[in-house]
Amino acid sequence: MKITIDKNNKIPLYRQVMNQIISQIEQGSLVRDERLLSERALAKEIGVNRSTIVRAYEELHAQGFVVRKSNSGTYILGDYKGSLSKENLPVVTSSGLKEIEDKNSYINKVEAKQQQNAQGFINAFTGELPLELIPKVSLDNVSFEEFLQEEISHLGYEPLREEVALLFEKMYGFKSSQGNIMLTGGGQQSLFLLIQSLLKPGDTIAVENPSFFYDMSLFRSMSINVVQIQVDDKGMVVSELKKLLEVKNVHLVLTNPNFQNPTGSTLSLERRHELIKLCQKYRIPIIEDDVFGQLSYQVPNPMPLLKELAPKSVIYIGSLSKILGKRIQLGWIDAPEVILNEVVRLRDEYESELSIFPQVLATYVLKDIVFDEQLSKIRHNLEGKMRLLQSEIKLKLDKQVELKLPKGGYYAWLTFTKTCTRKDWHDLLSKGIAVYPSFLDTESCQSCRLNIARVTESEIKKVVSELKQMTEK
Repeated sequence: MKITIDKNNKIPLYRQVMNQIISQIEQGSLVRDERLLSERALAKEIGVNRSTIVRAYEELHAQGFVVRKSNSGTYILGDYKGSLSKENLPVVTSSGLKEIEDKNSYINKVEAKQQQNAQGFINAFTGELPLELIPKVSLDNVSFEEFLQEEISHLGYEPLREEVALLFEKMYGFKSSQGNIMLTGGGQQSLFLLIQSLLKPGDTIAVENPSFFYDMSLFRSMSINVVQIQVDDKGMVVSELKKLLEVKNVHLVLTNPNFQNPTGSTLSLERRHELIKLCQKYRIPIIEDDVFGQLSYQVPNPMPLLKELAPKSVIYIGSLSKILGKRIQLGWIDAPEVILNEVVRLRDEYESELSIFPQVLATYVLKDIVFDEQLSKIRHNLEGKMRLLQSEIKLKLDKQVELKLPKGGYYAWLTFTKTCTRKDWHDLLSKGIAVYPSFLDTESCQSCRLNIARVTESEIKKVVSELKQMTEK
């Protein structure tokens, strides 16, 4: 493995490392089960901080390119040389290459501005809560000895699984069995383990459109076929899925029914029943991704979970990272025991169990009497910003932008009536405003996602004013 770093390049160092490793995997020079250099050794070899390599390896792990094995190292996961045979290679046209370049260029520019921490930079691009909104809980009484004495089962730290079950009940009025809850290293890891357990190369998965799931490298590395089902203001258009199933075999449906990423839409009750009935007819399991579930503006959420409507047909993914911050990589899977057993086997094959430290910390947070109050304040803050955004758009961009207010979460999805181009979004970024344009996930340039948690009220007004100028060009 040969990595070269250009410190004068605007692309962040960790991403330069990532890009070169991915390229070598795709070219076949790095193959399945090959051990990468240790973080310390690679950092010394190319002259960067060890933290740069740690982040690069963690990102590669999250995207399904490598596995991290405790006390052993980091290994290549997929045999790209075999899975991407000439027959399976996508045809990339010059226009397709231009699209890829535009996407990478936009993301790299955003990351460069984030690192520069430029004054006045408005970051509505990223997918997380700002530090000031993360619940503040004191851990003064926690000792190191307590951590060392805690026991952990193959499904995770039992007190935290109890708290997760209670959180479930508070949010949805749904009682989940603690024995069906397995703790993971976050929503991405949950999905990674489930896809590896449930699908094999050549299988087909149905995802929503638009959705960040579509471009997941895990699907490419496993040679999984991906079909997209349109989303409207009532969530996934189940009638489209029905037509598809009449002519094509689908082995798994992956849906984000509450505050869908990126559109913010919520699957209607009628469609929830239709989706379950349809998938039960064709014996297709459903993965319900509900990582924003704790940020519902109404508690308990009046909309039942798919998991509640069909416990045996639906595998549920939840996350604590969206409310406790990305540094606390914790999530959970709620699934029948037979599925959890396979997931545990796969996890043990690829990596070690979760560290006890974040599990104990998260347990203290969820048990703290001020947690519910602080979480309620976060929801109120987000809902208030959403309503301000709506009023600003009505004032300055009425009939030029469509915005459907989400019922939870922190993503707002704006669709423009005027024809937009990639250049428009690059120009907006050059003015110091980063959004998540739709061309990053789809062929369309007509929409953008805003993370309203990351912006102040005055910044919301400025963003809308700049969007107005963009439409008047």
